[in-house]
Amino acid sequence: MKKRQVNFELLRILCMYMIVVGHCLFHGRVTAKLGYGTTNYFLSYLIQSFSVVHVNCFVMLAGYFSIDRNFHAQRLLRFWKQVFFYSVSICLICGVFVGVTAADVVRAVFPVSSGTYWFASVYMGLSLLMPFAGMIAVRLTKRQYRYLLALLAVFLSINHMIFRVNAYGNYAGRELPWFLFLALLAGYIKLHTKEDRRYFRYGFGVYAAASLAVLASVYLSVKMHQEDIGYFLNYNSPLALVATFSLFLCVRNMPWKESRMDGVIRKTAGAAFGVYLLHDNYLIRYLVWDTFRASKVARTHWAVVYAAVVAVVVYLVCTCLELLRQWMFQKAENRYAKSKIGRWEQKFCSRLDCMMEMPDDVHRR
Repeated sequence: MKKRQVNFELLRILCMYMIVVGHCLFHGRVTAKLGYGTTNYFLSYLIQSFSVVHVNCFVMLAGYFSIDRNFHAQRLLRFWKQVFFYSVSICLICGVFVGVTAADVVRAVFPVSSGTYWFASVYMGLSLLMPFAGMIAVRLTKRQYRYLLALLAVFLSINHMIFRVNAYGNYAGRELPWFLFLALLAGYIKLHTKEDRRYFRYGFGVYAAASLAVLASVYLSVKMHQEDIGYFLNYNSPLALVATFSLFLCVRNMPWKESRMDGVIRKTAGAAFGVYLLHDNYLIRYLVWDTFRASKVARTHWAVVYAAVVAVVVYLVCTCLELLRQWMFQKAENRYAKSKIGRWEQKFCSRLDCMMEMPDDVHRR
């Protein structure tokens, strides 16, 4: 594995941990119970401000590694199977112990279409569109590419900040247009920028400054009695965009020496998406944090520290369960591949790959 890829795997782990901490603070009802002006209130929003990049970075990772590569239907199918497995499994367990409704069952069986996991639904759409976005991106000149990104930034981020309207199909950065923009932004970094150690320092500095600006915006919003105190915590806010771009550039140029930890990093990063699917299913997300009594300690002096520690525990447990699932699926994969359905699936994926294949002139670039 190349050094920069190990760096990106570390970013994947970091961002998923940010997500878990954020869910603990929000779904665990910690932030909601903190009094304004307290140390914990400040620490809570400090964490959220520096974590505003997590989803954006995940999308940029996908765009970076697929912008100039051929589409692989099997990879996307494995993604769907993973989502389906957790959605149905959690629904079955909840059905046995606490009961579920007919609507819950439908959502479990159709997790992508029904939006059981909003990120999985939007990511699936992005994955299907990426081959076409890549074919366009590799043919653009550097100047044309910059102009395209500037237009999309104005439409999807700056315009929304000024007018607060969903004029271009993007409201909070959870929509497909924003994901496409981030993927193209990552593609620009890959296709049109060179690696430079200086970008590691500059990128981190700008990321820290932008994150602190997000925190300052929350403080000013509260002081000015604004209703939307967390606007700049939206994924598509200009400050979040600057922070995301800077951190991604920082990680891409981070110096890294090969070590024995590389294998552990790859293994842990490969289970990151499973951590999300496990702990944030809508049927159990509040139960997870209530088990650790997150809301009960919200008014204690160590509430935020407790949330950070609990997030580590949840992350590790979910990682172990996801690695177990991967092992089970690998054991069953050989038998499944030889079955009639498995062979039909391989033929279908091969045909889809051929249809989505990039032209030869693209590979020669």
